[in-house]
Amino acid sequence: MEKLLSIVIPVYKVEKFIDKCISSLLVPDKKQLQLLDIVVINDGTPDNSAILAKAYEKQYPGIVRVIDQENRGHGGAWNHGTELAVGKYLFYLDSDDWFDTDQLSKLITYLGKVDVDMVMLDGQNYHAATDTYTEKTKHWELTPEHYYDADTFDWLGTGHGYDMTYAHDTVYRTSMMQAYLPLFCEHVMYDDVSLQAIPIAIAKDFIYTKLNVYRYYIGRPGQSFDPKVRAVRAADDVTKVLTFLLDWVRRNRHVVPKGGTREAYTEENYQSMGTWHYYELSLFDAATAKPRLAAWDKFLKANYPEIKPNHIVRMYHLLPFPLYYAWFKCYYFYQRVIRFLKRKLNRK
Repeated sequence: MEKLLSIVIPVYKVEKFIDKCISSLLVPDKKQLQLLDIVVINDGTPDNSAILAKAYEKQYPGIVRVIDQENRGHGGAWNHGTELAVGKYLFYLDSDDWFDTDQLSKLITYLGKVDVDMVMLDGQNYHAATDTYTEKTKHWELTPEHYYDADTFDWLGTGHGYDMTYAHDTVYRTSMMQAYLPLFCEHVMYDDVSLQAIPIAIAKDFIYTKLNVYRYYIGRPGQSFDPKVRAVRAADDVTKVLTFLLDWVRRNRHVVPKGGTREAYTEENYQSMGTWHYYELSLFDAATAKPRLAAWDKFLKANYPEIKPNHIVRMYHLLPFPLYYAWFKCYYFYQRVIRFLKRKLNRK
């Protein structure tokens, strides 16, 4: 039987979560279960996570596969899992998250009826501190069950194009993703940022359906947005991820049809990937920010001269660093106030 959906799960130090993760994929309908290709990538985990996963492999042969590899990081596991996936469609699942089993069953039925490059979904966040769920807010308006042409859809007009193809909310055509490997930077955090940029460049069409499959765990110590983790690794890892993406887009820009909205979005995204890092680095304390900004500025000029400066970059070039840093802090405060007021107004 041909597989319909591959689910790629990276595993590293998640023995407290892996059982819930894999068991959530075991839909009760046996025919549906046979359509699944659950690819568990053991990324050299030192705990019992892989042992627990292999128990499922033994119990569900031909459905669950555990692949051992030397440690390549989250991105390396996703690259390897994408390469090995055999289903028509591909869904990424982190091993501390899970799927709603009933919604997954409905998704399997749905995927059997469509033929598109991407299927966009709804999802929920689980907040560990309060043991509550919240809906993942949609920042755009899509008509359910409407087929969208990626070259005419207004990616720039939504203002949130990069959110639309994120891993937690999107199922991808496997062959499409495999054609452009590697998709993820390895041995870094934030490697999943690739899925906010690459799919739009390569997908020809998509559809949105109101299925609510993914359950995203928020509050586990060690997550990439944990402030303690971010403070230590963010600057270096974001630099590596952005460099990876800049290289990927430059290498594959030719695949985007000329003249469409997808080309416009891809080009703007390419430009913003270079300039956005000035903003990210400026969030650090002055002593940390100064040498990192200087290094990124030099690197960008030498390797990507086609990246045009935005207002933050222009201010960085115009002002002595102490004045630039003071200006940026004021600008950042202003941006936060504006966002706060917008949220308040939207609630009314």
